Amino acid sequence: MSNIDIVTTHYRNKKFKNCLNTVTERTKFVDYKWYVWANSPNEEVEEMLYDSMYIDDILFNDRIEVIFNDSNDGSFASNNNEAAAEGNSEYILFLNDDTEPTNDSWLLNMKHILDTDENVGVVGSLLLYPDKTIQHCGVFFSHRTNNLPFHMNYKQPLSKVADFVSVPRYYQAVTAACMLVRRKDFEAVGGFSTDYFYSFEDTDLCLMMKHKLKKRCVFTPGAQLIHYEGITKTQPRLEDNVSAFKKNCSGKYFNDLEFYLNDPKFMIYKQK
Repeated sequence: MSNIDIVTTHYRNKKFKNCLNTVTERTKFVDYKWYVWANSPNEEVEEMLYDSMYIDDILFNDRIEVIFNDSNDGSFASNNNEAAAEGNSEYILFLNDDTEPTNDSWLLNMKHILDTDENVGVVGSLLLYPDKTIQHCGVFFSHRTNNLPFHMNYKQPLSKVADFVSVPRYYQAVTAACMLVRRKDFEAVGGFSTDYFYSFEDTDLCLMMKHKLKKRCVFTPGAQLIHYEGITKTQPRLEDNVSAFKKNCSGKYFNDLEFYLNDPKFMIYKQK
């Protein structure tokens, strides 16, 4: 049995092909099974997945398992909950289909934290846009963002904040674009809440880990990926998502932006 189940919900053909290739080529030193949840697949998607697994009709990559689906509500939460239930490994990695790991040990470095520290429940990664600006290096909460979660150092050039993002840190939340959890913890909090539709599901999960299980979130720069998420991406049902987040998570987080800005040594995680 594999140590890690990777869960990816597919939507974007061009970027997903790149994700398939780079994850397969650059994920070293760990045993994993990759569950690809393909919603309403067309012939192009099916051919792409087939090509990633077969050469001349001979299976050469048995790490990938495809689930074709057109029956659920299409939300991030339900897609990932259902796909995660397909596996049985100790760990689950949630990975967007428009990501590209840049180092061979990215997943090993995330797994090492959970292997060695039972107090950590969620591990997140460093996500960069193709122009090497920051998409994600942890989530903060602040009055500046109406007490809603926001990405730390968002759109800042990596070169400008390199010292800050070069060390692992505790955060209250990280993004599920690339997030590693223990299966037992994920199941203990009920998975991703279906109260949301493509916003705040991952933040809610991190806060439930903290609130219900007393587990913490850690960002590690040891896992670095390019994330091709659209910089001008819109969020569907945003008002409903904000209302659900305030209802579900009120009182479960604190305003922490000023701490990170005023003290570069704040919340540094010492790896074991």
